Amino acid sequence: MELSALLIDDEQPILDNLKEFIDWETLGIKVAGVARTGSEALELSAHVQPDLILCDIRMPVMDGLTFIEQYRVRGGEAEILLLTGYQEFEYARLALQQGVREYICKPIDYLELESKIGVLASSISKKKYKEQQGTVRQLHMSKWIRRKWLQEVLLGESPSPNPCMDVKSTADGSRYSLIRLDAQDYFLNSLLWPEEERKEWHESVGAVIESHLASSGTAGEVIQTRDGEWCIVIEHDSLLPETGSMIPVLLEDLERKFADASGMAAELYASGKIVYDYMLAEEYRDAQRAMMMSEQSGTRHEIRDEQESGEELEWMSRVWSDRLTLAVRQKNKNEVIAVLKQIYSLMCTDNGGNNGKAIKYFHYIVVLMLRDLHEMKLLQTDAEERIWNVMLQTLTLREYYELSLTLAEACVSELPRRTAGELVASARDYIAARLDKDLGIEEMADQLGICSSYFCQLFKSHFGVTFVEYVTRERMESAKAMLTGTDRSIASIGAAVGYRERRYFSKVFHKYYGMKPSEYREMAAKTN
Repeated sequence: MELSALLIDDEQPILDNLKEFIDWETLGIKVAGVARTGSEALELSAHVQPDLILCDIRMPVMDGLTFIEQYRVRGGEAEILLLTGYQEFEYARLALQQGVREYICKPIDYLELESKIGVLASSISKKKYKEQQGTVRQLHMSKWIRRKWLQEVLLGESPSPNPCMDVKSTADGSRYSLIRLDAQDYFLNSLLWPEEERKEWHESVGAVIESHLASSGTAGEVIQTRDGEWCIVIEHDSLLPETGSMIPVLLEDLERKFADASGMAAELYASGKIVYDYMLAEEYRDAQRAMMMSEQSGTRHEIRDEQESGEELEWMSRVWSDRLTLAVRQKNKNEVIAVLKQIYSLMCTDNGGNNGKAIKYFHYIVVLMLRDLHEMKLLQTDAEERIWNVMLQTLTLREYYELSLTLAEACVSELPRRTAGELVASARDYIAARLDKDLGIEEMADQLGICSSYFCQLFKSHFGVTFVEYVTRERMESAKAMLTGTDRSIASIGAAVGYRERRYFSKVFHKYYGMKPSEYREMAAKTN
């Protein structure tokens, strides 16, 4: 970083020499101004805000000591290097008591002066860097605290006021607008992603949403409320005008940006209401419910009159979905089953011709349960995949109800999970028992109940080689043992380790050991 310096001396030749003989550019310093009196320097320092001041003691109108005293009174924080004559040493001593860091005696030794300036410049730079880093950390911490608080407010977990506001702001009450963004078919698309890929996807997509929000000039925060779902909390003052007419334009651009970044369609909701922070949780639940009851998947919901939402059936009440979510998260299996039974019973007794809505609602219930169980790691990947495959079919209301009851069985305790060591041990045993068969990565991953990408990563991490390299090595080792320990034909040995064609087996063996199987057998016989 470049520093600035202010030079003060009543003798113009000394000022000229200071500018000419000191290599300011190499030191990373810019001479921001020069003054020939203390009063002139005091006025100039307020404008240039120097990091370093070189100051003479003996000057007309206002001497150096008076300048230093007045400069400090006004809050000046620059490092000061004093230029003094031998007979003025007592003055220099007094100046050092006022926070002057260094002094040099006249006549000036410019090499010594440049060395001292270099030491001071290094000290100033380190101090400014630490201050900047501290400011950056404070900003990051403040932003993190604010986001954490907003997330808790949205989820109904924080009754406390905004911790980043002063008392007056809190008392007045800030107001916000909410946009909810949900990635359509996220869980279906991300089912086989490893955890690291899932995390990276959320971070990159979240960054795109934040970038779009910033580029639109809208002040707000992007909060990830759950996997595949974000809430954009917009500060009220950033909406022009207050009715929220900027939101439709923001949604249209955001929908396109999200699709490009994520590879998925975005389902968006914005009521256009401006609410206080304590109302955000209610607004968030309304957004979830409105999107759930959308008659068309992927419809964007914008600034609408609540009176137009249509008749609300008893089983559509948010009370049921809230009770169900709470019961799932508390792993209360009996309560989950009880709520499902009550919802289904109300649907069955409804004679208003709302079977289509009921099926759609129960579809949402199953998706809601799948999301919660997935986040709580109560479903294994293969079980979750089977359920999603079932939901791709056309199901009746009764079938959705039975599917939800199946999911309720998972709300007891976390299922035992196999460790990485157990998985690779199973893979090793499986391979050893089937060297004569065709072996593939997909087959192995399915056998272990994990996705193929995670299997490849886990396998290479443990064995140090790829799956194909490991299988080839095991086959060659087994073939070598049979060549020396049995009198089986080479074709038979090749078939026993997965090579139906003798010629291909010989080719692989030669590439691996540098000789044909027959040559190896002869060499082993001579050795024995």
